[in-house]
Amino acid sequence: MRVAMVGNPNVGKTSLLNALTGGNFTVANFPGVTVEKKEGKGVIGGKVVTFVDLPGIYGFETENLDEKVARDYIIREKPNLILNVVNALNLERNLYLTLQLTEFGVPMIIALNMIDEAEKEGIRIDEERLSEILGLPVVKTSAVRGEGIEELKKEILKGGKVPKVFRGSLEEKIELAGRIAREVAKSEKVGVSEIDEAFDEVFMDKHLGIPIFLSIMWMMFVFTYTIAEPFNSLLGKIFDTLASYISGLDGWLFSMLGDGVVAGVGSVLSFIPNIAFLFLALSILELSGYMPRAVYLVDGLMARFGLNGRSIIPLIMGFGCNVPAVLATRSIEDERVRIATVIINPFMSCSARLPIYVLFAGIFFPKTGSAVIMALYLIGVLIALISALALRKTLLKGEGEFIMELPPYMLPSLRELWLMTWVRTKHFIQKAGTVILAMSVVVWYITNYPGGSIESSYAAMLGKALQPLFSPMGWSWELVLALITGFVAKEVVVATIGVLNVDIASVMTPHQAFAFMLFTLLYMPCVATIAAIRAEIGTKWAIFGVLFSFAVAYMVSMIATEVGVWL
Repeated sequence: MRVAMVGNPNVGKTSLLNALTGGNFTVANFPGVTVEKKEGKGVIGGKVVTFVDLPGIYGFETENLDEKVARDYIIREKPNLILNVVNALNLERNLYLTLQLTEFGVPMIIALNMIDEAEKEGIRIDEERLSEILGLPVVKTSAVRGEGIEELKKEILKGGKVPKVFRGSLEEKIELAGRIAREVAKSEKVGVSEIDEAFDEVFMDKHLGIPIFLSIMWMMFVFTYTIAEPFNSLLGKIFDTLASYISGLDGWLFSMLGDGVVAGVGSVLSFIPNIAFLFLALSILELSGYMPRAVYLVDGLMARFGLNGRSIIPLIMGFGCNVPAVLATRSIEDERVRIATVIINPFMSCSARLPIYVLFAGIFFPKTGSAVIMALYLIGVLIALISALALRKTLLKGEGEFIMELPPYMLPSLRELWLMTWVRTKHFIQKAGTVILAMSVVVWYITNYPGGSIESSYAAMLGKALQPLFSPMGWSWELVLALITGFVAKEVVVATIGVLNVDIASVMTPHQAFAFMLFTLLYMPCVATIAAIRAEIGTKWAIFGVLFSFAVAYMVSMIATEVGVWL
C-alpha cells in the first residue's frame, strides 16, 4: 500500500512520517529532478505501508517544480491513498490545497495536525462537521506528542474515502475554503498568543531583528566548530595513525589502502562531528519556529541579488564547510534560486582554506596579515553575490517565488531533534563518502606512479604540463601541483608545498602570493563539495559549477597579478 503525504510547508509532515514509520525513512531525490523525496515504511496491522512525503506546496496553480513533482506523482504513480496533512492553526489556507486534491479522485484522509497547538491558542475545530462537508475521514493529530497516531493508522488501514469533488476557479476555491474554515473552526482568542507576540516584537523588529539574527548565527557557528573540535582532532588522529600503519606495510595494496582510502575518506569522515552539531543547531532553530522568521528578515537584501531569504543560511554555513552548506539549500523551494545558491556557495571561504591564508600571509604580509585574510573573506562574499546576480539574469532567469508562513514558536522534542539530525548526517555520509572513496584512490595513483615519488609522478607531469596555463601569474609547477592536489581538500595545498619542500618566499612576490590566495579562495570546490553539489542539483550543474568557479578564479587572480605589477 502506497500513501502520498501532501500538505503545505511547515505543517509537520516529516514529524508525522517519523511517528508513522518510527523514523525508518530515507531521503533521496525524485528521478530526473533535484526535489527531495522522503520515503519510509511502516507496519500497520501486519500490513507494510510505504509513505512518500511529497514536497510542501500551497496549491497547483503555478509552474513551481515542487508542485509539478507532486502533481506528476499523484497522476502517474497512482498512490492508493492521499494523506492530506493540514495545519490546524491555519485551517483556511490549508483547506485551499485540500479542495484542489479532491479533483484527483484518489481516496483521501485528512490529518488535522498540530491540534494541541491550535487548542492552546483557543481554536476549536469540529472534525465531524469537516468530515461531513468534505466526505472524508478527519483525524486530529499531534505528531510531536504522538496524539491521534493510532487512530490515524486505523483509518489508513481502512483505505480512506474518495472525496466529494470541489471544482471551480481559483477565487471560488479560496472563498469556499474560507467559508468551510469559518463554519468548522471557532476561536476563543483573537490573534497570536501573547508569548508569540512578545517574541516577534523582538525578533522581527526592523532595527534589532538583523543584529539578533547575526548574533544567533555566530553563536551557532561557534557552537558547531568549537564543540566539535575535540571530536575532530580525535578522529583525525585515529585515521592518521591507521593510515600510517597500513601504508607502512609492504606492497602497493597497503599503500593504496593507507595513503589513499583511509587518508582520503578519513579526511572527510573526521568532519562528521562538525556536520552533526551543525545539523543539530539548525534543527533546533527550525523546529522552534525561529528560522522562518530569520529568513523573512533578510529576504529584501537577498532579493537584490536574485536570491531570497532562505539563501542566507547556506551562505553563512559555507564559512565553516561548504558540504553541509550545499546540503542546507534543500530548504530553498524555488528551484532556480536553489541552484544559484549552490553554485555560489564555494565562494564562501571555508575553514579548510584558512591554513593557506595563514601560511602565505605570515610570509608575505607579516604586519598586515589579519587585514589581508579579512579582505579575502569579504572578496569571497562580494564575488558570490555578484555571481548570483549574473546567474539569475542569464542561465537562471525568472521571477523568484517566495512564500513564507510563520509557524508558532514551539519547544522542540528530543526525539524530533535526534531524528532530523541523524537523517541529515546519514545522507551526508552516504552521498559524499562514496565519491570521496573513488577520488582518493585516483589521487593516490597519480601521486605515486610511475616513479614511486611525487616528483616523478603523473601528478608532477600534470603540474608541469599545466604550468604554462598559469604563466600570466608567474607560478611555478610546484604551486600548480599544489592546486591540483588541493582539488581533494584545500588543506592539501599546504601539505603538498611541504612535501615538495618549496621555499615560496624565493619563487614568488607578494602580489603573486595574494593572487595565489585569491585563486585558492575561488577555484574549484573540493571533491566532497562537488559530490554534494552533484547529489543536490545533478551532474550537469556540478560540472558547470567547477568550470564557472575556475573561470572566475583565473580571471580574478590574473587581474590581481596585473594590478600588483602595475603598482
